[in-house]
Amino acid sequence: ELKAKGAVVAGASSGVGKVRPTDWFLQYPVMSTLRPSYPRGPWHYKDMHQLVVTYESTAEAVRAVVPRPLQPAAGNRVTIEWRRMTEVSGFGPYTEVGHSVACTFEGQPVIYVFQAFLDSESPTLAGREILGFPKRHGEPELKTVREVLMGTLTYGGVQVALATMQYRAVDLSDRIAEIEQELQTTQLVLKLLPDVDNHTPKVAQLVRVNLYDVRLKGAWSGPAELFMIPHVGCPVAALPVVRVLEGRQHLWDMTLSDGQVVHDYLEAEHR
Repeated sequence: ELKAKGAVVAGASSGVGKVRPTDWFLQYPVMSTLRPSYPRGPWHYKDMHQLVVTYESTAEAVRAVVPRPLQPAAGNRVTIEWRRMTEVSGFGPYTEVGHSVACTFEGQPVIYVFQAFLDSESPTLAGREILGFPKRHGEPELKTVREVLMGTLTYGGVQVALATMQYRAVDLSDRIAEIEQELQTTQLVLKLLPDVDNHTPKVAQLVRVNLYDVRLKGAWSGPAELFMIPHVGCPVAALPVVRVLEGRQHLWDMTLSDGQVVHDYLEAEHR
């Protein structure tokens, strides 16, 4: 298990301690004060449908997105996944596409999430401001068309990604416990926030994201196809497909609550 350097909590769900009556806004330090943009966690996800395509990319493309001190894992493995959140406390339903690279950190396997696209404002803001997920607006969709599960990502009316695989082709019920452990592989994100001068960083942290109460209800595998189109506004094709390695479908529950800073770039500079 990875240890957090300094054990700094990012996005803890507890309060802020004693607050003066005149500083009532610190009870909920989220803009705006009339109606905060998102609720406090923890956030409970129920019956999350997931299409996962793992592929090999090029070493040059992988290295271009992986920050130190992470190291790309062998094989230049990249994952793009569609998640249809059917029931989420505080947020309601939404769909998300996440793009990540298999890496190692301090000798342990981790997943580095380097971009994500959502169709809902509230979880986009919460993911960025609290934990540092690189979330942006997009138009992802996950649906079944006859016997095919299909994930699409559209940006500004242009489709930039298409993933397909046969719907629930190969049952993986005998591997549920193993896959549950895979789903709990440490996720890391690079949290970057600028200072008010607009050109120097105020926050530059590598953050570990913690998942709780993971319960896998079903898992299926099968052949998959992935097609991506270069686009400057939605650069999923910046990590090109050399070959597709695996397609997977999951149905699961989880709780997302907090994170831990495992590397602070600005603090390290001042040592």
